[in-house]
Amino acid sequence: MSKYLGVVFAFILAISFASTGVASADGASLWKSKKCKNCHKMTAKKKVGPGLAGVTKRRSEAWLLKWLQDPQGTWAANDAETQELKKWAKGADKRKKTKMKTPKISEAEAKELIAYMKANGG
Repeated sequence: MSKYLGVVFAFILAISFASTGVASADGASLWKSKKCKNCHKMTAKKKVGPGLAGVTKRRSEAWLLKWLQDPQGTWAANDAETQELKKWAKGADKRKKTKMKTPKISEAEAKELIAYMKANGG
């Protein structure tokens, strides 16, 4: 019986690794197709927009979901995490809107992008 249990466990483990790879691949394609890479790097280095190193540790996933789907609306809502972002970005507290522009991103796409960022140091 324990022999079969080991096989079942190995199978479940293999499936979980395979599904993680699929999520990362989807996130990578979204990173390119949604043009995130045109403005951001996964390092701390600024490109057009700020580098995203550690962003998934600094911001909650719920906030990132809102931000990726509607940066202007999230900026205007001015919740506690947005206020922290405004303090971090020099002069941002005086701006009426964010400079970030994104194409339409669904919740599922935003989740894929967050998973991609987490897996790549963002």
